[in-house]
Amino acid sequence: MLKRDGMPARLRTRIQLVSDRLDQISKVICVVLILFMALEVIMAVFFRYALFAPLRWGEELARLMMIWIGMLGIAIALKDGDHIGIETLVSRLNRRQRAWCNLVSHLLVGVFLVILFYFGLLQAIRAWNIILPALLIPWTWPMLAVPCATVVQLVHLVPMVLDEIDVILGSEQEQ
Repeated sequence: MLKRDGMPARLRTRIQLVSDRLDQISKVICVVLILFMALEVIMAVFFRYALFAPLRWGEELARLMMIWIGMLGIAIALKDGDHIGIETLVSRLNRRQRAWCNLVSHLLVGVFLVILFYFGLLQAIRAWNIILPALLIPWTWPMLAVPCATVVQLVHLVPMVLDEIDVILGSEQEQ
């Protein structure tokens, strides 16, 4: 079990603080993007149907914002424990067994996120020469949502994994 008063506890506290801060930043970014996207879509509809002068960049910008909102929303859901899961079997296990299941689950998610980061970053780099026709920016900017959100999720996973290890090690010391 990691000592609560030693260096590992201070490191754990710092990681938790970074995770909490990233979660707050992600939530603010999502709220701002949702508000901005709603305003932009209303404006695009107004220009198209009231002024008969559609905005060339309206749909493209909304799509870009939706990608970032979705990816950051996944990180927020992971931090809040809101991802779907099948708890019928796990809820019947004792605390230590549940911790083992959660640890394996978190580690598998971590492996997936590392793979997703690698290929997401690779795709974002490759997309540099692809220009969005209306916004005239590289497709890299929306594609960067994938590696950025995976880093945030990996940071969120670290305290979760450490908590499960504490439960497992704590249970072993009690026996």
